[in-house]
Amino acid sequence: MQRIDWIFFGFSFLCGIAAGTVSVMLPQSNTMAVSPYFWVLIAVALFETVVIFMRGFEYGPPLTMRTRVLGFCLAIVTMVVIRLGGGVA
Repeated sequence: MQRIDWIFFGFSFLCGIAAGTVSVMLPQSNTMAVSPYFWVLIAVALFETVVIFMRGFEYGPPLTMRTRVLGFCLAIVTMVVIRLGGGVA
């Protein structure tokens, strides 16, 4: 695996922690127009956009589809575990 993959996994984990914590601390955030699940998706898209800009558009996609899916799943599972631990279903 490339170094960028591990950075992405760490970023995804932190996004899951942040989304889960906000969901527990502010339960009304679950009824907003953009649900916490989409927060994670938006953060993943922003990460890849920043990496593409930093590379200068010269190379192919910085992350493989497998890495994207694993990172997204990691973030969602982390968020759900925090929500369940905090008593938010």
